[in-house]
Amino acid sequence: MAALLHRAVDVLAMWIADRQQRSPTGFRPADPAPLDCFGPLPALAGEPPREGAWRTPSPRPSPGDPTLVVHARPALGPRRGTAILVPPWKVPGLGVVSGYARLATRAGLDVWTLVPPRHLDRAAPGTRSGEALFSPDVRASRAAFEQLVAELRALAALAAARGEVAVVGISLGALAAALAATGPERVDRLALLAPPADLAAVFEGTPIGRRYLRLGARAGAPFGAGEPLARMLAPFRPDLRTPTARAVLLAVGREDRIALPAGALALARAWRVEPRVYPRGHLTLLFGCRALRRDLARFLAA
Repeated sequence: MAALLHRAVDVLAMWIADRQQRSPTGFRPADPAPLDCFGPLPALAGEPPREGAWRTPSPRPSPGDPTLVVHARPALGPRRGTAILVPPWKVPGLGVVSGYARLATRAGLDVWTLVPPRHLDRAAPGTRSGEALFSPDVRASRAAFEQLVAELRALAALAAARGEVAVVGISLGALAAALAATGPERVDRLALLAPPADLAAVFEGTPIGRRYLRLGARAGAPFGAGEPLARMLAPFRPDLRTPTARAVLLAVGREDRIALPAGALALARAWRVEPRVYPRGHLTLLFGCRALRRDLARFLAA
């Protein structure tokens, strides 16, 4: 019965999202080449304040979204380093992840919460937070994701001069964090919470993916799933890359119906990490699991 409840929360959330009106968006394919976000990056100008918002030119600016935005919180007690917090897709406000920020500050880490590209005040006027990060326009989605990974790498490089570097990614933010932690920058601790590590499986196996298939069909430019889509989305798979993070916590919800656990478990095998599997769904793991918060606190404080 508990497993059914956890799955039902995910299904209900996706059903509610499907009720929102969206404009048809035609399919636009992308090159299956590796993501173009792992080369040399310019250094960021300055660094975030001890507390408050910070804006600086993005190391990989894009039309309409040229500015990296971070919200900083100071460590409680002696500072050991910095945690970079990467929120989930379509985050409606940073208050949603404030509990994770507080947890990291209690571990002696300053927290830099990155506003992902196309989210909150980085979203184009008239668009919902995060809607433009992923769509049937795979080429545009790829460019936005490359910007996100590049920004995480640049923040990690900046944090490395201040002590220990931790990266905590939540849901889609965990996918970006996983990819960023295969770059050359030092990441001492990497926490991946319910990452959708196989986007092709999400497209084929969830209402979220089927929603985008419908939007493409309504626009008169449909696209099919299967092997062509899997090849196109393969560059987003962190299990095909080698991690450089020194320690990894990978949290998986056994009943997850949004990110789907199989991709995260495949990532754990590829990276030779013992996953932490919880009897939760996607949303109940991320926002209602004391065991996860306890394990994350221990991981960050170790």
